Amino acid sequence: MEAFADDVVWLCGQLGLVRPVVIGHSMGSVVAFDLAARYPALFSDIAMLDAAVVPPAGAHAAISHFLGELRSPHYEKVLREYVANVLFIPTDDQRRKERILDDRSSVPRHVMVSAREGLRDYDAAAAAPGGLTVPALYVAADEPQPRANMARFLELCPQLLTGKTVGSGHFCQLEVSEQVNAMTDRFLAIALPG
Repeated sequence: MEAFADDVVWLCGQLGLVRPVVIGHSMGSVVAFDLAARYPALFSDIAMLDAAVVPPAGAHAAISHFLGELRSPHYEKVLREYVANVLFIPTDDQRRKERILDDRSSVPRHVMVSAREGLRDYDAAAAAPGGLTVPALYVAADEPQPRANMARFLELCPQLLTGKTVGSGHFCQLEVSEQVNAMTDRFLAIALPG
């Protein structure tokens, strides 16, 4: 995650961006958190959409088990089942779900395993030992299993504003963009007055 964050810092420098707002979804939210933790002066605000920035209890073991399954000869089947059964809820658009399943299944195994290892090993508390100071928003999807331990997340980021979508799985920014956009707009209006 730190390498991805460092790439974003480099890209912002190349593009001449000054204190941009960073919005991340899923693993991109962990990258956004890391940016705000390690480079707070470079970014004005962050918004994180449905991510295990601070994973709930038992997540480390579950990710390790999943990594073992991804390394099996049944990589594509395991990945498709995970995406279909964990990242979507019944109200999500089925055509979009199929497209995402196809896209995810095309990711090479070594890339997927490496990214998942990075997620498993990321420690938000170590990245932000004094807490996060950048204004931050976290939007959770409407899923039965929350991706983040919100009590611990709020300890690391007491100024964190939170929201939850209605009728959307993990890909909330696609399924209910009007809800996510409204929450993000309100957050920015509060965090960036004027």
